[in-house]
Amino acid sequence: MAETTTVALETNLAEYVRQQCGENVYLCYQCKKCTAGCPVADEMDYPPNELMRLIQFGQWEKVLNCKTIWICASCEACATRCPMAIEIVRVMDVLKIAAQERGIKPPTTLPLMFNRAALRGINIFGRMYELGLMAELKIRQTLTGQLDLAQIPWDAKLGIKMLTSGKLKLLPHAARTPKRLGPRQEPKTDPQTFALFPGCSFESTAAEYGMSTLAVAEAMGLKLEPPKGWVCCGTTPAHSTSHKLATLMPMRSLALAETQGYTRMTVPCTGCYIRFMSAIHDVQHNPALADEVAGELDGYRYTGALKVDHLLNTFTEDIGYEAIAAHVVKPLTGLKVVCYYGCVITRPPAITGARHYEYPMNMDYLIRRLGAETLDWSYKTECCGVSLAFSELDIMLKLSQKILQNAKDVGAEAIVVACPLCQANLDGRQSQMEARAGDKFNLPIIYFTELMGLAFGLKPRDLGLQTKHLVNPMPLLKDKGLVS
Repeated sequence: MAETTTVALETNLAEYVRQQCGENVYLCYQCKKCTAGCPVADEMDYPPNELMRLIQFGQWEKVLNCKTIWICASCEACATRCPMAIEIVRVMDVLKIAAQERGIKPPTTLPLMFNRAALRGINIFGRMYELGLMAELKIRQTLTGQLDLAQIPWDAKLGIKMLTSGKLKLLPHAARTPKRLGPRQEPKTDPQTFALFPGCSFESTAAEYGMSTLAVAEAMGLKLEPPKGWVCCGTTPAHSTSHKLATLMPMRSLALAETQGYTRMTVPCTGCYIRFMSAIHDVQHNPALADEVAGELDGYRYTGALKVDHLLNTFTEDIGYEAIAAHVVKPLTGLKVVCYYGCVITRPPAITGARHYEYPMNMDYLIRRLGAETLDWSYKTECCGVSLAFSELDIMLKLSQKILQNAKDVGAEAIVVACPLCQANLDGRQSQMEARAGDKFNLPIIYFTELMGLAFGLKPRDLGLQTKHLVNPMPLLKDKGLVS
């Protein structure tokens, strides 16, 4: 006679999740759309729909000890496609935090190692110190026997290139928000003035994004001004560690910008953007959390007086296509590209407010106004795996390689991006992906602002095109007659 196993069903886990993040997992009726759209489902021990069922059944031990919660890419495909609008990424975060509070070690300690090292650097300097973070991770991996020796040559080659091109800073930038916000300044009513939240990579790993953004803004008469005292948004390490911390960190810079009189803030980094939008959403829908944050921020409460948007949306919606086209003096004729939006400029729509969240077109329309041809393709909003770059590199390489392959298959000569994290993956690791694929992609990964500057007649060196890219775009641009 076969042995039977009795499983005790409980509701306290589902209730715990609801109390922590407001998500009702009992709404899940196993349609499996989350799993069908998840880019890393085949790497999980429990795909998203099975994880939801385990939570419904109160299976604490299985849920908190599983690999799934630690390799979720936070790409928001699940929440975007869920017919019941369950924010599964938030559920994953709740489970990660619960596992840490209970001292449960994840199947791989690399995610925790990365999160703790990143937050330690942010606490010390106020911003991410990228070189210090990379060095600490390599040292800790060595000490714990987790260093991948086969990866060392690739990382060394990449690190040397980034250092010599000025994309890694030897010394950190330190910043501190004031303990008191001070008197609120008069609102800045100039329609050409925006607060700019540059993010930690704007002057380092995404230097060309920073250079080109400021150059085209100057050419158009825009004033992009970083709020004095801005600090890191907290990114993945914060929302994987504490819901309050993940809300508080972006709200600090939001409070500074609003107190300094700004009514509009633009955010170039997609990772920073979704952290701001998530924080705004949470304080608007969670009064208790809003009270906690206000207690940490000299009483500041977000009222909606300061509009936050991604830089791409700022250009296409606030400035407008016609105003941009008016500055084009050197159309990008003959250049064939695909526009890669990445995960969270548009999703989840409940937080971003995006209307065309599965197949956005505003970057395409912008690039067409510059004279280039944009091609249809299948990976416009698919995840590149950037949140897994330090903890699950093999998965990240698989996801990014698919993006490069699809771009090449449709005939693209370059990929246009609006995110420093996506650009770093596809540009910096491209040679390693070529070795894995046994094929040559040779696809420059170019920021949309760099193409704007080129079409405006600005010098390639001033845009970062000549010296900052690891996959050099200059041969392609010369072949097209776009640079001399």
